[in-house]
Amino acid sequence: MSWSNRFRALFLIAGFFLAPAARAQSQPDEIGTLPTTLSDEQLQSLSQLSPVATPAPPRPRARRRLPKPPLLLSPEELSYRETVRTLGVNAQRFVHCDLPNGKVRTGVITSIRDEGFMLKDGIITSQWVRYADLKAAPRPVAAVGTRIRQGFKWAGFVVGCIAVAPLALVFYPLVAAGVIQD
Repeated sequence: MSWSNRFRALFLIAGFFLAPAARAQSQPDEIGTLPTTLSDEQLQSLSQLSPVATPAPPRPRARRRLPKPPLLLSPEELSYRETVRTLGVNAQRFVHCDLPNGKVRTGVITSIRDEGFMLKDGIITSQWVRYADLKAAPRPVAAVGTRIRQGFKWAGFVVGCIAVAPLALVFYPLVAAGVIQD
């Protein structure tokens, strides 16, 4: 696309937006005065009309809360729940969770419910762990290696964003404008 065609396109687009704005600022046409009184014929025609029944606005329905079924947890699961509740008070404390498949998850407890808890085990990812899925009670750990690994992940994420920002903010608009040819 040559510069003259681009200039024409820019001029047409500007005209498209500026013309309605100029018309909107012009003086509105005067509307005649409206009648303040009705004639006898108009009053009779209004009285002959049957009143229209307007329906009453619908009443909001009362929402019933169904009772929750009782949660059946084994005594072992109840002890896991109490352990999780005591460990979950500190949002910065890392815990080890032993799962029956042999995996050990290390993370921070973010939310606790009656049937399980949410374990944030990455910089973005979280995993739902049910009390029934635990092999042993969660235990607090220092997790120095996990903290360092997550720190490196965050640093890599920030460096990646900084590396991509010039491409997104400078290079792509220049390609879109045609300054840089593909």
